[in-house]
Amino acid sequence: MSVRPLRQVPDRNRLRVLPGKRLRKPTIAPWMIMAMIGVVAFLGLGFARTSLDRSAFELAELDKAINEQIAINRALELEIARLENPARIAPLAEEMGLVAPETTNQLLVDLEPTSPVVADAGTEGQNQ
Repeated sequence: MSVRPLRQVPDRNRLRVLPGKRLRKPTIAPWMIMAMIGVVAFLGLGFARTSLDRSAFELAELDKAINEQIAINRALELEIARLENPARIAPLAEEMGLVAPETTNQLLVDLEPTSPVVADAGTEGQNQ
C-alpha cells in the first residue's frame, strides 16, 4: 500500500500573471441618458397637453361669440323684414304725399343695338 498526499501543494514559482483586459466598473451614463429622455418626454407631453387645452378654451370662446353674432344677425334680419313690410311703408308714403301712378309707360330696350337708340316717352314732360 502506498501513501499518497491528499492534495498537492502548488509550487509558487509556477504561478504567473497573464495579460488581459482590465475589468471596467459599470457606467451609469446610458441610464442617465435614458432618464433624461424620459423626463424630457414627460415634460413635452405636459406642455403639449397644456397648449391643446388652451386652444380648446379659445375655440369654445370663439364658438360662443359666433353663436352670439348669429343671434344678433337673426334679430337684424327680422328688423329688416319688419321695416321692408309694404303694409308699414304705404301709410308713411301717403303721409309724405306719394301715390301710386295711374298710368305706366313701358320702355323696350334692344340689348344688341346696331346704332344708338334714344327712348321716346311719347309725350313731352313724362318720365323726365
